[in-house]
Amino acid sequence: MLPPNPDYGSGLFRRRVRLRVAARHVTVELEDSNHAFRLVLRHDGERVTAIEPDYVRHPFTTCPESERHLAVLIGQRLDGTPFVRRMIETRSSCTHVTDMTALALTHALEDGLVRLYDIAVTDEREGRIQARGDCDGRTVHDWVCVGHAVVEPVAHAGQPMMRGFHAWTQAAFPAEAFEAALMLQRGYFVAQSRRYVTEPECEHPAIGDGLPEGVCYSYTTPVVQRARRIAGSKRDFTDDADGLLRFRR
Repeated sequence: MLPPNPDYGSGLFRRRVRLRVAARHVTVELEDSNHAFRLVLRHDGERVTAIEPDYVRHPFTTCPESERHLAVLIGQRLDGTPFVRRMIETRSSCTHVTDMTALALTHALEDGLVRLYDIAVTDEREGRIQARGDCDGRTVHDWVCVGHAVVEPVAHAGQPMMRGFHAWTQAAFPAEAFEAALMLQRGYFVAQSRRYVTEPECEHPAIGDGLPEGVCYSYTTPVVQRARRIAGSKRDFTDDADGLLRFRR
């Protein structure tokens, strides 16, 4: 298991995702403390013709290997996200790049659309975590969580932030608010990594993290046995929201 972070409780996890749609391609960019990815999805107006991920910054040496599993989507019709998650198993993919692909497919035919998501998740303080999701500068969701369940607003009290989240939010929210909720939940999940110290990286290979088998490609046997952390791959954007999507090396 990873050692606890003595500074946890004083910081903030940030993630930014930008979507830009053109006539025959969609660009999605994502950056947070642990990841920086770009992705271009190309199509002919009816079917996917290419998916081009760029793993700018990633935690493990094995992460880019998951790119080959996107090939199953080439030639698929532009009918949105459901088939992405049916066709690509979590254990064979990078969760974040798969989500970026699903986002691109959802909006592939909305030429000219530009959308910016900002996610902010506080460290846990006195048992409480505040998780906020903004879209194009407007707050869509602002929740207080205790024990990985929503406690505020009261209308959502008791709803899960982990297992069961997708089913709850899909039933509770219209399409755009549901999309924003998924963005927030993914950020909430990654924000938990702030609880732990991963430096020096050479002393903390993936196999020692204690995460469930198959949570993503790099945590799947036998890949996890050779997944090594990359030195200097983490960033702290607590006080640097404007640094997101600048993809600094």
